[in-house]
Amino acid sequence: MVSGALVVATGATWVVMDLNTAAQAASVIACVTGIAVMLFTLLHTPDASPEATRRAVRTGEATVTGDGRANTGVASTTAGHAEDTGDAKGFGGKANTGVTDGL
Repeated sequence: MVSGALVVATGATWVVMDLNTAAQAASVIACVTGIAVMLFTLLHTPDASPEATRRAVRTGEATVTGDGRANTGVASTTAGHAEDTGDAKGFGGKANTGVTDGL
């Protein structure tokens, strides 16, 4: 919303003032906007836990034959959460329906 207001303010500056003054105002507005976005991103980014980003819920079916791998859960070297996963069938390969340390 603030960025939109700054764009409108830049356009109004071009209409009211000469182009040289408008160009100077636009560079100041762009600088302020860039700093504001950077600060917002640094201060308001939530910490995503590995468990929150590695989640499998209500997955489908996977079948593997030979030396292959099937995964309907979470295969990760960090924590994860698997809930109501589908069937992983392995006929000679590796199958996972929950959480495993890589598959």
